[in-house]
Amino acid sequence: MKTTTTKNPRQTPRQMPPEPPMRNTRYLVWVPFVFAFVLYANSISNEFALDDIPQIVSHRYVQQGWAGIDDLISTNYWSASNENLGYYRPLSHISFAVENALHGNNPHMMHFINVLLYALTGMVVFAFLSALFRRMPWFVLVATLLFMAHPVHTEVVANIKSRDEILSFLNGTLALWLAFNYSKNKYLPALILSWVFYFLALMSKETAMTTLVLVPFMIYFFTPKKGGRIAGITLSFVIVSGLFLILKYALIGTLSGNPPHEINVYPYQETAVRIPTTLYIFGMYLWRLIVPVRLLYDYSYNQIPAATWASPVVWLSLIIAITLIVIAFRRLKRKDIISFSIFYFGITLSVGLAFVLTRGGIMAERFLYAPVLGFSLAVTYLLFKLLPREAKTKAIIYDFRPMTSKVMAGALVLLVVFYSVRTIARNPVWKNNFTLFSHDVRYGGNSALLTKHYGSELINQSVAATDQAEKDSLMQLGIAQVERSLQINPSFSEAWFKLGYAYYQLRDYDQSIACYKKTNQNNSMNLSNMALAYYMKGEHGEALRLLNRSLELDPYNNTARSNLPLVQRAFDQKLQMLKRNPSTDPQHYYELGNLLIDMKNYQEALVQFRQAADLKPDFTPALIQLGNTYYALQDYNNAIASFRQVLEHEPKNSEARSKLSHLYGLIGNAQMQQFYGQSVQE
Repeated sequence: MKTTTTKNPRQTPRQMPPEPPMRNTRYLVWVPFVFAFVLYANSISNEFALDDIPQIVSHRYVQQGWAGIDDLISTNYWSASNENLGYYRPLSHISFAVENALHGNNPHMMHFINVLLYALTGMVVFAFLSALFRRMPWFVLVATLLFMAHPVHTEVVANIKSRDEILSFLNGTLALWLAFNYSKNKYLPALILSWVFYFLALMSKETAMTTLVLVPFMIYFFTPKKGGRIAGITLSFVIVSGLFLILKYALIGTLSGNPPHEINVYPYQETAVRIPTTLYIFGMYLWRLIVPVRLLYDYSYNQIPAATWASPVVWLSLIIAITLIVIAFRRLKRKDIISFSIFYFGITLSVGLAFVLTRGGIMAERFLYAPVLGFSLAVTYLLFKLLPREAKTKAIIYDFRPMTSKVMAGALVLLVVFYSVRTIARNPVWKNNFTLFSHDVRYGGNSALLTKHYGSELINQSVAATDQAEKDSLMQLGIAQVERSLQINPSFSEAWFKLGYAYYQLRDYDQSIACYKKTNQNNSMNLSNMALAYYMKGEHGEALRLLNRSLELDPYNNTARSNLPLVQRAFDQKLQMLKRNPSTDPQHYYELGNLLIDMKNYQEALVQFRQAADLKPDFTPALIQLGNTYYALQDYNNAIASFRQVLEHEPKNSEARSKLSHLYGLIGNAQMQQFYGQSVQE
């Protein structure tokens, strides 16, 4: 097949001849717009789900409406959660803040806006492809409808938070369209507008950087422009990218962030497994494109275990990848549609694959949002080739009497209907957290996060239930799911947190505290919830300490802020009561000493701990606190005496032996330091 000639610079690639002239094709642009509402109208009645909660409902800047826009522009994507993962995506947050100012937290209006933006995306994709494939409206329409109908898009359209993905792709496609128009007619305002939309795409999600790579490929494939002209246009996009990165760094102080490499989101941290796992996940992405069934919102640890070179799927994926690359480059000079489709697919999917390869991150269906367009173009092209052609011009003839034409029409109808039905059926799954979690856990039960999410919702429903039998049943089911999550990932802090919350609701405060202690102790919410368990147990001093620490970590923690006065009053009342009412119970003076420790009143605390030990010489907790208090006052000899006294009553007490080893080291007695250190190890 011949390459595109330069005599007609607007001619499409020779592999797809123009269609015969037809009337009123200009109205076809409205078909994708209407089709979007056919596909996603049943998502408008959905509620908030998944990351909608932290990114909209609980986002302090979004909830400020107009007043929060300045903060949204100047902070990172996860700033409301006191994290900086290096993401800068203010555009979707700004849209949420505007909607909050206009109609509050109305999920139905927000879902409607998502569907509306998706409908506009369909129109833009149609217009963009129409510019690339001139006089081929039916080919363009079918490719657009296949793109829109694909079920993997439900994670983006039916989940309000994923508006960042919609805006990024929408603005990026507008930028490509305008850049292509400029490359043809050198109309400078088109190029300037292209820069604006590209910048907006970057402000929506950094993955729009792939547009920078698509620009030269698009101009090469669909125009007769040479290297210098292509490089000049591409360089202008490089400059816009640089300006964005400078702005991002100036506002949030980082380009890459410092994401916590916890195992749920980064399960493939071992370098040896990254390449085979990336290939395995590439195969999974291809499978999701072709057979979009049993879709999941989560593929984190350990839904897809780390792959090795022993896996047949890895080798099959490698063979497919090499085959696609060879086809793309062999057809590159011919400016073949299949070649362009493969390049578009690979460039846009590179972000998702790089997340696995460079950071050990996970698979996510949202990474297929843009690549589906490359897939749809290739499928449409291959099916349209089955139509008959006019002998001389090779123009498509829409004659559906030949068997190949019937196969083509049947395959297209089957694909669009199948995709559409799957999409419409998937939307109600995103109704709310419970419908989403309870549905997906059937196929994603190996994910620690998914099982934790489901168990968490069951526990929440138990707390809300009024019938005691129902409360007990839901609580037990919820605890079982969270424990299942911990079997998959024993170090899962969020699961321990939810288990601690469940035991708190069951009034088992000791068990609740034990669970909270296994959570991330640098997380404000973990500490504030543990403080409440200590408060209910009557240990007001520890509760007060934890609440103060919680507010140091996050001054906006409403749980800690609202409960601090209550716990402070209880602490003060207990302190005064213990001071006013002498007792012969050693526990009385032990508790009083602990309260004084929390106030950093060490001298008076010493008096109380001595009193407790005098009343009960083998009261080892009081003796340990006595030693700790001497240590805080840097009175190491008396601290040693206190811990040695502990060993007189409990010779195997490892805490006392460990402290003695440390203390002897401080006073320079290496022999005793080694003696007690070795005894601890033994």
